[in-house]
Amino acid sequence: MTPRISMKETPFSLTYGTEAMLPVELTKGLLRATHFEEGNNNKDLRANLDLIEERHEQSNIRQTAYKHVVEKYYNQRVKEKAFGVGDYVLRQNEASRAQPQGKLGPAWEESYNVIKANRSSAYTLETMEGRQIPRTWNARNLRKFHF
Repeated sequence: MTPRISMKETPFSLTYGTEAMLPVELTKGLLRATHFEEGNNNKDLRANLDLIEERHEQSNIRQTAYKHVVEKYYNQRVKEKAFGVGDYVLRQNEASRAQPQGKLGPAWEESYNVIKANRSSAYTLETMEGRQIPRTWNARNLRKFHF
């Protein structure tokens, strides 16, 4: 019964073309209930159903605009991690599962050296002994290592 923030419409009204009326509204004598006429009801329902496609389009436009606002708000607060070639990083143990996990297991595993950095935040790593790790790792699974 509450209009959604993103669409400014209730799901019921988008489905049936009209608002639902609660039994409480009938007993309280609200404006909609007192001005109800059975003869005009069918005509009004048909008119609402004719306009439902337009309401769908308007709600889709509002929903898309709302999603862009939320995305902009989120992206303003995201801090991107960037590592350069030669930086030392720690790899998240949850992503690699190299060491046994658990409540008391390590969150980060040994340090690695970045040997290649791609534009899409993917990094090729090598161990401190010089052995290359077989796949690339995303920046969200890495953390800068300070000696």
